[in-house]
Amino acid sequence: MLIRQPQRVWTSPLYADFPRSEYDDRLRRARRHMAEEKIDVLVLWDPVNIRYFSGFQSLHWSAMSIQPAVVLLPLEKDPVIVVPDFFSQVAEGYTYIKDIRLLPKPHVTKNIRQIPIDVADAVKDLGCGRGRIGIEAGWQGGMAIPRPVNDIDAFRSALEGAVFVDAADLIWKCRMIKSTCEVEALRKACQAVVRAYGELVAQFELGMSERDVGRLIRHAILDYAEDCMPPIATASSRRVVMPDTPSFYDEVTLTVGDRIVFEPLPTYKGYYGSCCRCFQIGPLPDPALKKAEAVDRAQAAAIAAIKPGLKTKVIMDVIAESLRADGIEPTIEMAGHGAGLSPHEPPMISEEEEAVFQEGMVMAVEVWVVDWKGDFSKMTSVVPEVFGNEDYVVVTKNGCDQLADFRKDIRTLPYEGPLV
Repeated sequence: MLIRQPQRVWTSPLYADFPRSEYDDRLRRARRHMAEEKIDVLVLWDPVNIRYFSGFQSLHWSAMSIQPAVVLLPLEKDPVIVVPDFFSQVAEGYTYIKDIRLLPKPHVTKNIRQIPIDVADAVKDLGCGRGRIGIEAGWQGGMAIPRPVNDIDAFRSALEGAVFVDAADLIWKCRMIKSTCEVEALRKACQAVVRAYGELVAQFELGMSERDVGRLIRHAILDYAEDCMPPIATASSRRVVMPDTPSFYDEVTLTVGDRIVFEPLPTYKGYYGSCCRCFQIGPLPDPALKKAEAVDRAQAAAIAAIKPGLKTKVIMDVIAESLRADGIEPTIEMAGHGAGLSPHEPPMISEEEEAVFQEGMVMAVEVWVVDWKGDFSKMTSVVPEVFGNEDYVVVTKNGCDQLADFRKDIRTLPYEGPLV
């Protein structure tokens, strides 16, 4: 049984990621969509959705034996957050939610297994036990309730008279449109990558390993961001074009002729930035340089074409036309995606998509040219044909603005010594 937390000690959370006005606006937009779909309450289990709608965050989400928080967002009454009792002050410190309900003895297995029933009881207490309950499921973005199946079954069984409604699309309608402070967080995360690339160019030495370079970038990023997923650092002479290998897995020594793909994902206030670049060790051969420049032109054309009201799939045609003008046949069916509290969000820029650009969306725009047709088992060249750029833009009233990006005229990592 949950216990109500007494009135919070302070009226404003000390560690909130966003101001009260932002919190109120997120609730307002969610409730507008809920009213349109006749949803009485949203029940949120996913840490990213909980952070978005409440501000709550925790380092304990990886602890599978507990549930750090559940948020109930009713259409009319005040929101509720359910947390383990030892998180009572954490909830006060991060969220604007006043109704905090505590799970006692949250490390006792029988109490852990009781959480779905306790949450169902909280739904009933809000008067929504026989209403339409929005859950994290639906068409877009692969959203799901991150709990064991038996927990989900227990939650639904305890609300026998309710109607469960897929609410993923509703949630994405809110999260896809970024506020000014969200855009600023994304901009700072991208700036961290740009600064790290500058340090890489300044500090690279021949003889470094993939791990050395990956750690250099990661350490540089952490001076400007809160965290960073491992940067991809793949030497092209390994005969696998894009294996997405985290750089710390091996000690492959980089050598002249290697081409490396970097796509680190730093976070700032939970928002993922990126800026993907390919670097050559030593000068690019002329044919490779022409392909790299063609990729630049295609990406620039794509960014110039983005505007509110345009279907995202149209960008595929813009990129294809630009590449073909340079004598290159497109080989990739995707050219970007949304970004925010998740590094890969709706909408997609890909073939057959019906999504439409809207003002406030932040999009990763990426163009890749990859030779998928080669027989890599027999490859003799040390430079497989892979080129790509990725940069973020925010859709504006009349077009889009590019966030921080690393200069594209630096394509090689300089070093001292012979070319061969």
